[in-house]
Amino acid sequence: MKIRSSQFAAIGLFLLCVSLFSGCATVGGGRESPKVDVVGITKSESDTSALQFTIQLRIVNPSAETLNLKGLYYELSLEGIDLVNGTARNIPPIEGYSDTVVSVSSAASLIGSARLASMMINDPRENWRYELKAKLGTSSKWMPSTTITESGEIPLGR
Repeated sequence: MKIRSSQFAAIGLFLLCVSLFSGCATVGGGRESPKVDVVGITKSESDTSALQFTIQLRIVNPSAETLNLKGLYYELSLEGIDLVNGTARNIPPIEGYSDTVVSVSSAASLIGSARLASMMINDPRENWRYELKAKLGTSSKWMPSTTITESGEIPLGR
């Protein structure tokens, strides 16, 4: 069986692509993803009737390299109901193996808040499931953004 030059070129191109993509998959592979936690919530003073809050998010950098963030977007939900979302930018660099607390302006979903209030009245319980999704945009061309999801239960009492 003879291999034509076009088949040889196609096989060579395929092997080149495989080696390039496998090389890209390992770039930044040793870097651990940051961790994000909600550490405080306060009602914002505003002239509007919207439910606005300032949320303090603690961002932990578990890697040796400094984490330079362009900004972040986050969503907070209880029992699968979207409650609050917000954004922040101009976040100071986070040195390796350290953390920082970022204050984020946010607005509560009126419909989501009403659904949750109804659920809390009709189905009272001790613990409620929460989920926090945070998308961190970095200035790195190797890791332009990463999405972190934290979930668990929070005691809100009966």
